[in-house]
Order: sequence, then C-alpha cells, then structure tokens
Amino acid sequence: MRLFARACRRAGLGLTYSAGYNPRPRLALVSPRPVGVSCRGDLLILTLQDDCSCRQLCSRLAAHLPDGVSLIDSMDLGSARSPMVQAATYCLQLSQSELDGLAEKISCVLQAEHLEVERPGRKDHRSRRLDIRPHLGRMQSSGDQLSFTLVHSDTGSARPVEVLALLGLDSFYNRSQLVRSSLKYSHFGSNAAVEQV
Repeated sequence: MRLFARACRRAGLGLTYSAGYNPRPRLALVSPRPVGVSCRGDLLILTLQDDCSCRQLCSRLAAHLPDGVSLIDSMDLGSARSPMVQAATYCLQLSQSELDGLAEKISCVLQAEHLEVERPGRKDHRSRRLDIRPHLGRMQSSGDQLSFTLVHSDTGSARPVEVLALLGLDSFYNRSQLVRSSLKYSHFGSNAAVEQV
C-alpha cells in the first residue's frame, strides 16, 4: 500500500484521507494477496480530492511505479459500492517429477465430498479443523502448470497453501512460485462479474 501511496504523491494525485488522530490515505486493495504470492489483476481503489480522468490517472500514476508493477485499466466507480471478490485463480509451474501422478491426485481431491485441513488459530493458537471442499472450484494441470480456483463466500475461503498440501506440493519453493493469476469480482453490487487478468 505504501508503494501506491508514494506513487500517488510523486504523480501529484491528491488522495483523500481518513479523519481522526492518525489520518490515512483512502486507498485499498480489494483482495490483499497471501504473503509471498505474486499476482496479476489486483484491484486498487483510491479516492482523489480532485477530478481526474481515468486516462490521466493511468498515465500519471504509471510513470511513478517501479519495474514489475503495471496498470491494466482504470474506471470511475462514482458512488457505487466496492466490488467483492467471488473467486481467485492460482497457477504454479511444476517440475517433471511433481507432474508424475498429479492427474490422479487431482481426481481424488475433486471427487472427495470433504477435504478437512487443520488451520492454526490466531489468538489462542489452538488449531481447528475445517472442510475446504465447498471453497475449491476447478482444478487442472495443463502442460507443466497446475491451476486451481478458490471460491470466496460469507463463510470464508480456502488458503492456496492448504490446496497445495492436499496434493503434496506445499514445499517452501512452490509456495514462493505460486501466482494469483486472476480475480473474479461481483460487479458493484449486481450479479454481473468483472474479471481482471
């Protein structure tokens, strides 16, 4: 978030700030990514003090972003509610040894009625068992890539590392190579969806 706040300052874009003793710029990523996961198509929402066209915003902000960060598109939300994330798709490039037997593992996971995982607690540090099957959408391997979709709901979502663990692919290296390739959003309170890729 600091990266975008600094880029806005350097671009001369006046962000609005929250009220109170510790004002913060009004900008937010709709779906912050898991630690160590790179991503494409994140949605950044910011509120400006002055009117600025979407084209001007993109050109001014893009000039002050570091290598590896680029803007795909922009739109004016007006007074519409922020979109909610409906699903996230992840991709992972695998070695030949990891691909061996992967199709069978994927088939077993998708055919299971329940997929119980143990998730560490936050405050009391007690782990709890969760069924993540309702949150797992499609999963497939194509060439040397694994891709899977996690569905978000009011009851939460699965964590990508939990899915990798079910397949025996949750090594530290694989966690660091995981890419969130797309997000599917509810479109401003309606049933339509916007997908950023």
